[in-house]
Amino acid sequence: MCNISKTNTGLKISITDIIKTSAAGREQPILFLPYFIENPNICPASTINDYMDVTSQLRPVNIDNLIISFKKPHKPASSQTLSRWIKQTLAESGVDVSVFSAHSTRHAATSAAAAHGVCIDTIRKTAGWTSSSQTFARFYNRPITDNSAFARSVCSVSNIENNT
Repeated sequence: MCNISKTNTGLKISITDIIKTSAAGREQPILFLPYFIENPNICPASTINDYMDVTSQLRPVNIDNLIISFKKPHKPASSQTLSRWIKQTLAESGVDVSVFSAHSTRHAATSAAAAHGVCIDTIRKTAGWTSSSQTFARFYNRPITDNSAFARSVCSVSNIENNT
């Protein structure tokens, strides 16, 4: 967690691992998550802060990974575990997991951002693609079949949480 910096306006997460877009001479990406002051209950930055606070007593001293398993000895969660958790959350939100996978969230998020007018360069940078990358245009910038299904699912979960 040494690569996560808290600021007054959000969290800055430096991606230090070698990722698919890493190359010699290319800067590693930095993810900035601003605080969503209007509704902290759905704010990713606030959620990460809360998660770090809650897991601080569980986290072994030598573990620097953000996400740890909830079973002892609380080792770093594997990519397979994270994928399973995301898919389970999608299913619990009413998303058809026979059609959508954990990776589908990347498609949905980038396509929704484009549909709402976010600049393609901003989408590319945030997703870790180079400015000349055609990945978004070829694979991600697709029409969403039911553009309200994902939002309805997310909002229904938010409403359930707000009523508890």
